[in-house]
Amino acid sequence: MSFIRKTMLINFLISILFLVDRLTKWLALKIPEEGIFLWSKKFCGLLFYRNFNMIFNLELSAGLLYGLIGAVLAVIIWLLFKNYRKKNYFLVACLSLIVVGAISNLIDRLFFGYVVDFISFFDYSIFNLADVYIVAGVGLTLIFEIFYSKQKSLGTGN
Repeated sequence: MSFIRKTMLINFLISILFLVDRLTKWLALKIPEEGIFLWSKKFCGLLFYRNFNMIFNLELSAGLLYGLIGAVLAVIIWLLFKNYRKKNYFLVACLSLIVVGAISNLIDRLFFGYVVDFISFFDYSIFNLADVYIVAGVGLTLIFEIFYSKQKSLGTGN
């Protein structure tokens, strides 16, 4: 498959994931106050939550929050373009997941003043699909870097 086709496929799939996240957040705004749970609140379900804070409910001032988000996004976008030039499709996909998740949550903050969270597990955490994209992108990037670096240091990588 050519570079252009691979790039278009990655961008298409990432765009679909972005739209799915935006749609689910819009639908989450309509979740009843008591939530919708499979068996009980202690298991899993849908519960609308306004997340005014950062990851792990870390409280930051608005200026620091937006500054941190902007700085991290700038670095990740730089890495994304760097990997586009290197034609490293796996890292492009991983970094794109992070960017799409971060931008979707940033859109929430700009329009609502909070991030729309709605997936509830074990009465412990509430998150959204953008959070899943970010965690998956970071996790896959770390796994790639650990194994690729190990292969490279052993002389078996490219």
